[in-house]
Amino acid sequence: MAQIDRWLKDVGLGQYADLFAAHDIDVDIVADLTEADLTGLGISLGHRKKLLKAIAAHAGGALPAAFAAAPSDDA
Repeated sequence: MAQIDRWLKDVGLGQYADLFAAHDIDVDIVADLTEADLTGLGISLGHRKKLLKAIAAHAGGALPAAFAAAPSDDA
C-alpha cells in the first residue's frame, strides 16, 4: 500500500491514503476505478476529476515514480 500512498501524495491527494487502504485499493486496481467508484467513496468532484486524470496518465504508460519497483534490500 506504500506505493498507492506515495502516488496519492504525488498527485496532491495524500489525504485519501487511509480511505484507499480501508477499501483495499492498491496499484493493481487503481486503473479500474471509475468516477462512480470515487463518488461512492465520498470523494469531491474536483478531487475525482484530478484522480481520474492521474489514473488516465498511469494507464497511458506514464507510470508514476511511486509505482516503480522499490529497490531490494537483498543487494
